[in-house]
Amino acid sequence: MFEVTNDVSRRTITARMSGFMRPNEMKEYVAVYKKATDSYGGGRHLVLADMRGLRPLEPESAKLFSEIVDHGRKNGCAMCAHVSDSTIARLQTARVASEASPNDDITVDCVSLEEAQNQLAKARVRLLNGEGFSAAR
Repeated sequence: MFEVTNDVSRRTITARMSGFMRPNEMKEYVAVYKKATDSYGGGRHLVLADMRGLRPLEPESAKLFSEIVDHGRKNGCAMCAHVSDSTIARLQTARVASEASPNDDITVDCVSLEEAQNQLAKARVRLLNGEGFSAAR
């Protein structure tokens, strides 16, 4: 199951994924997520990746996920806050993100949705003020 919402006024894409994301469903997710990313025309934006309930990805799904992470990084993603309740899924998505972006300094692993929203709120202020930043701030 997935849902992608794009709050243009807050320059934030929220991507919710849960359950088993089989390759066909992951292809649908990639298309929807890519459209949201491309709506910024390469401009800086934020992502909330809510992966609570996501099961480990099959190799084909993981490859597709890696491609969309790479696309986002190359097209303006300034920060991505990850929320996951599965250690295995968290480790897998962290590995996939680091493979897509070896010098990944924009992913923040958060322990709760509240923490993710707080991190994104801080980043949004810096983004809207035109400041350059990395997730490490």
